[in-house]
This record gives sequence, structure tokens and C-alpha cells, in this order.
Amino acid sequence: MSHPSVETVVAETKLGSLRGRKSSRGLVFRGIRYAKAPTGERRFRPPEGVDPWDGEYDATQYGASAPQPAAMGEVPMAPEPMDEDCLFLNITTPAVDDARRPVLFWIHGGGYVTGSGRVYNGGAFTAEHDVVVVTINYRMGALGFMHVGHLDESLPASVNNGILDQICALEWTRDHIDSFGGDPDNVLVFGESAGGTSTACILGAPRADGLYHKAVLHSPHADLIEVGPGHEAFANRCIERLGGDPSTNGMATLRAASVEDLIALNDPDPEKTFTPSLALRTAESVGFSPAIDGELIPRAIADTVRSRGSANVPIMGGGCRHEGTLFSNIVGRKDADEAQAIRIFAESGVDGERAMAVYEAFAPGSTPNEKLVYALADTMFRNSTVRILDAAAQAGGDVFSWMCAYENPDDTLGFRATHAIELPFIWNWIGNPGGVPTMAGPNAPADLGVAMRAYWVAFAKDGAPRAAGEPDWPRYATTSRSTLILDTERSIQNDYDGEVRRFWFE
Repeated sequence: MSHPSVETVVAETKLGSLRGRKSSRGLVFRGIRYAKAPTGERRFRPPEGVDPWDGEYDATQYGASAPQPAAMGEVPMAPEPMDEDCLFLNITTPAVDDARRPVLFWIHGGGYVTGSGRVYNGGAFTAEHDVVVVTINYRMGALGFMHVGHLDESLPASVNNGILDQICALEWTRDHIDSFGGDPDNVLVFGESAGGTSTACILGAPRADGLYHKAVLHSPHADLIEVGPGHEAFANRCIERLGGDPSTNGMATLRAASVEDLIALNDPDPEKTFTPSLALRTAESVGFSPAIDGELIPRAIADTVRSRGSANVPIMGGGCRHEGTLFSNIVGRKDADEAQAIRIFAESGVDGERAMAVYEAFAPGSTPNEKLVYALADTMFRNSTVRILDAAAQAGGDVFSWMCAYENPDDTLGFRATHAIELPFIWNWIGNPGGVPTMAGPNAPADLGVAMRAYWVAFAKDGAPRAAGEPDWPRYATTSRSTLILDTERSIQNDYDGEVRRFWFE
């Protein structure tokens, strides 16, 4: 039931009436079910759209977030209701009318095992711009990103169920966003980290064509591998950890498992030993993440983008200059010497001695471990972004590149321009205590967020990012590689950190 002190508003859709609430920054509709509960016989199956309802749908409260760990290592996750029945979306709009505003469709990050659409308040955009914002939940972990096609032939794309959820939410948006003042023919899809990779997967999924009209990639780790024996072995090991036998009762074990036991599969496998690496995707390092399944995602994303030619939507892509600092544990000991660092590079198929020289030029005086950490920004995020941007540019599309280089001057932990540091700016979290905002610092420049939202909204409107009082942002081409640098002062640079890129690509 709606709280009696909250001023509410009703939207009429083809499915039925929804009651939302008014806020100081727009009208908010929360917890809208976009797919049937993925529980019981629907567990591990593709999402199914919702049916019309009788009466009035209460959209004043958030729906449950997807099941996820209460903490990741020593980092507590936000306390919030969680349930396997989690396929809900939220809408913030200036008005319920027929204005047909651009729609910004956000996919949250969190490594495919944490996160929620409720963390991202669309009012950051609607207070400044005439747009509609949609944020979503999707299945994560074992429920959203585990291959079980070898156990049930009817589930060939199960490794991408979370992506299928996102596409289902896009279909809901296409069919109903006009009831909330949005334009179904002008939808920008964007997301960060796992959400950035999800956005890339949508670019790489022909089934999603026509559901979106622009795309922005924030730090995607989008060099996917094909489903194969590694995925089967990983799923089988999960079944064994649940007490089952993949050869006799694999699917029965997975369907009968409690949500708590499925969440526990996110913990490190006690039978696996830690090996320092550069986090390159391999058949031996399978986890809960999307993959090339041959059906939803038929091949490498960059190849699909390149093959579309001029049919590609306008694309913006970028990340943070020192993303790897948030994942420094991946490369192992901080006291690694040069020989150890060279060996880790070499074990990833990289010329270790040359890599050390390149990253010394990138960060003079950095330690061997720091060079490995800086390389993670490229192996995990930047390289896959470059592949997609290059493919789109070579295909003749409208492409724009950006890089967040802002560093918190009060940082004492060496994070620098770390992974997700742009989120406090674009979502206007500056000044809020705790979590990611502390990476940007309490005195971070508020005008950076204003500029980002203006650029992103202009891109959503007509595919040309621009902002009053900010630099003109030229298109990206493989000859110039023009990039907007997001920092205390915005600027345009060509071939930004080109020596590092050439090391990986030439």
C-alpha cells in the first residue's frame, strides 16, 4: 500500500494502471515487474513477459534486488530486500504525458554478482534535463550467468540469462515507455563495468536490434570467450559444491538448491588455488559472466559491430585511466620484484620486458606490482573498448571516445582514477558518505557531473554529444583517436596514452 503522506501520480499503460509518487526531481515509478518471476520451473530459463493486471499496480516502492552476497570480501553491500523474484525496473520522468522524451536505460554493474537498479536515482538527470530514466534489475551469479546447456539442450543461451533479462526489459520499455512521457524510438542503453559489458553484449546480440538507438559503454570487460568445456566444467563443479552429481542429477540439484546456497557459489572454490594473472578471459578461468553462446551472442562483439556497417547505432565508449587499482589483488603480491612481474606478463602471452618498459613510461618510478596493476586497466577494460570503438569507426558509424582521468587529491591508497570513479559524477553522488563516492573525495568538482550529464543527454537526443561551455567533442576515428578527457577541466586529446595502446595492438 502507498504511504498516505506521499503525493502520488497514476500512469495508464496497455498493461493496466500504475501508481507512482511525486518527488522534487520528477515523477518516480518503482518496482515495476517487467517479466514473470524467474522461479520454480522458470529458474535458468529465458524471461517471460508479464500479463496485464486488474486494479492498480503499486509502483511507489522498489522491487526486490537480485540475490547477492551480503559482502564482497570486506566490503559490505547495501542492505536491501533481495529475492529470486527480482525482475523489476524503475522509471523517473518529468511528466506523464505524450512528450516523447529521450529515454536513458541504465544497466548497473557489480561483477554480475552484486548491484541493483535502485542504487541509481534518475532524478540526477530529470532535475536538469527533459529525459526519462529507466534503471533495472536482472538475474546475477549462478541464476543469471551459468551455462547449463550441456545438462538441458533447451537452454543453449542460459549463460546469458542476465542479458536476456535486460533485453526483456528493453522490450517492455519499447512497448510501454510512451505511457511515461518517453519515446520508444529514441532509447539510449548505457551501463558501467558488468553493465558496460552488458551494453556491449546487447550491441553484439542481433536479437536486440531495434530496441535501442544509441549506446554508451562504461568500462566494459567485453572480450568474451565461446561456451565450451570450461563452462561445462565450471557448472559441474558448482553442482558438486551443492552436493549433487552432474552426471546423474545436475539440473535437479540446481533447481532444488536454495537461493542462499546458490549465492555461496560466489565464494572462492576451496579446491582452486589462487594464481596471479592479468585477468584475461580464458577457457580455464570461467566464472559467472556472459559468453559467446552461438545463439544470443553469435561471435565476438566487435565482429558483429563491424559487420553491421552503417546500420550501427551511434556509440560512445570509455572508462577510467587507472581502473586496475580497484582490483590489485588479481595480480598478487605488492612486493613482487621485476622478475616476478615479467613472469606474470609472460604467462599471459605478453612480452614482459617490453611491458615493464611501456608501463615505466606510463608511470615513471612505479613498482613492478604497480605496473601490473596499471596493465589491468587495459587487459580488463580499455582493450575491449578500443576493439569495439575501432570496429564501429571502421564500419562508418558515429563513434565518440572518453576517458575519466580525475584523481582525488586526498587519495592515500593509490586508487588514482580508479574503476567506477566516474559514477559519483554522472549520478550526482558527490558529497554522499561511504562507498564509491569516497574514491572521488568529498570536495570533488560538481561541475564535472553537470558536464557529463549534459554530454550524455545531448547524445541521447540526437547522437551528437555536446555541453554548453565545454569543449566540442570530435568523432573518434582510428587515424586521430580523439578522446574527451573528463577531469577537473575537460579537454580533447588525440591518441591518448597511445604508447600503451600500441603495445597491445601493434
